[in-house]
Amino acid sequence: MRQILKTYNLELKVQGPVFVGNGEEIQKKEYVFLNGRHALGVVDIEKLYQLARKKGLASDMEQFMVRDTRTTLRQWSDSHRIKPDELKACMKYIVDAGDMQQEKGRMQIMACIKDPYGKPYIPGSSIKGMLRTILLGAEMIQHLEKYGHLAENIQDDLYNGNERNRKKILSRNISAIENQTFRTLNRPKSKPQDAVNDWMAGVIVSDSEPLSMKDVAVCQKWEQHVNGTEKTLNLMRECIRPGTVIRCQLTIDETISPLTGEKLMEAVKVFYQRYEKAFQQHFPYQSVAPISDATVFLGGGSGFVSKTIIYDLFQQKEAVRVTKDIFRKTNVPREHKHDKDIGLGVSPHVLKCTKLNGKKYMMGQCELKLQVM
Repeated sequence: MRQILKTYNLELKVQGPVFVGNGEEIQKKEYVFLNGRHALGVVDIEKLYQLARKKGLASDMEQFMVRDTRTTLRQWSDSHRIKPDELKACMKYIVDAGDMQQEKGRMQIMACIKDPYGKPYIPGSSIKGMLRTILLGAEMIQHLEKYGHLAENIQDDLYNGNERNRKKILSRNISAIENQTFRTLNRPKSKPQDAVNDWMAGVIVSDSEPLSMKDVAVCQKWEQHVNGTEKTLNLMRECIRPGTVIRCQLTIDETISPLTGEKLMEAVKVFYQRYEKAFQQHFPYQSVAPISDATVFLGGGSGFVSKTIIYDLFQQKEAVRVTKDIFRKTNVPREHKHDKDIGLGVSPHVLKCTKLNGKKYMMGQCELKLQVM
C-alpha cells in the first residue's frame, strides 16, 4: 500500500506551568530550600558523600541516609556545620520556588520527567493523549446526535449500576465512545472494537526536544473556588515554566488517518470554546497569560474537565449533575463538598491554578501551533 506521510512542526507555548511527572517524589533528604525559600536545590548524593568524606562525616551521612527518618537535609547539614556555599556546590540543580506557602504537615515535591542526561522533556505520548481527548470532545460537540445512546449508558451506570462496578463507570463507557469515534478502519480478520482498527495509529507524535533545567520552576498547587476564595496545598511540582516553547513533530499517515492539520486546529478551537463556556467562565480568574482559540491544557494538575468529555457529551446542567455523581460514585471524599455543585452551577467547583513570581496561572495552559514541514 502506498504510504503518504505528512509531517508538521508542533509547538506548545507554555502559558501556565506544565507538569509531566516521572512518578517519583523528591524526598526530604534530597533537597533544601535556598535564598530564603525562594529556590529549591536538589542534591547530588555522590557529591555530598564526597564532601562528607573530606569532613570526616561519612559514617554520619550513611546513618542519616539509611536510618534517620525524621531529619531533613537542611537540618543534617546545619547540625554538621556544612556551609551554604559547600552545600550549593553539591547540588544537581537549583530551580525557582518563589511562591511557596507552607501549610501544616509535610510538603510533597513531585519530580518532572527527564531524559537520561537529566534534561526535562515532554513525552510524545502525553501530547498525543491530549490531542486524542480534544479530537474526541470536538467530535461529540459537533455531532452530539451520534452519541446520545452512549450518554444514556453513562447515566444508567451511574444511577442503576451495581456498587462493585463504581470505578468502571467512566472507563467502560469512554472506551465505547472512543471505539465509535476512532476504531473505524475495519481491517480484515478483526472485530470493530479491536485496537488495530484505531485510526489514531496513523498519528505519530515525537518526544519533545530536550529542555533545560532553567526552563523549570517548582510550583505549588493552588485551588480557586467558584466563589473566589483560594486554597494552597502542600504539594509542589517541577513544572515547565511560562514562556518556554515545547517543540516536537506530528506525523500523519494519510493512508490510515483522516486527520489533517486544519481539522486538528479546528478541533482545538471547538474544544477550548466549550471548556471556557462550560467551566472556566464560572471562576473569577484573571489571566496574566494570553488566551486564544488555540488554547490547550497539557499535563498533570490541569483538572478533570480538560481531561474528560463529560461537558462535551451533556448539556450544562446535566453535565454538572453527571460530574457530581461520578465523584460521588467513585468515592471522592465528602470533604470536597461536591454535593453543592448543582447549586454552584459547575462541577468540579475549583479551578486548578498555581502562582509563580507573584502571578497566578492556570495549570497546564499552552498555545498550540502547527506548521507543515
